[in-house]
Amino acid sequence: MTFKSKIDFSFSIMMIISIAAVAAAGFFPFFLDNPVPLSAAVIIFVIIIPIILLLILMTFNTRYTFHDDYLHAKSVIFGSKIPYRDIFKVHPTSNFISGYRMMTSKDGIEIHSRSIAFGSLRISPENKSLFIEELKKRAPHADYQDI
Repeated sequence: MTFKSKIDFSFSIMMIISIAAVAAAGFFPFFLDNPVPLSAAVIIFVIIIPIILLLILMTFNTRYTFHDDYLHAKSVIFGSKIPYRDIFKVHPTSNFISGYRMMTSKDGIEIHSRSIAFGSLRISPENKSLFIEELKKRAPHADYQDI
């Protein structure tokens, strides 16, 4: 069973501002009085375009998939496989700015696990209640706080 990540309006605005900042920084030399050498233009496009594409893909391609033995949270180049047996606490969170996260919404959950590098992962599945119901079936031993 796979869940897409829920995307908040505030997160969308933050991503648009980030993409605009990257684009403005990359294309700024083209608006100066001095002509940009072709080699510099190629380097700028080779760096800036992939960064913008990565930001867009990370926003719209985040998925959380339940497998037999683990939960797989995947976002383009980043991913975490969380064995159900290692999950010990799950609770709601609204902090999508800091920490190890794969969430695009303020309405998320934080999964604490012994197998995650930073101890917890913040995610924001589209259908949060169905996601939690499925997680409770697969990790009934975990402490589900305020859910």
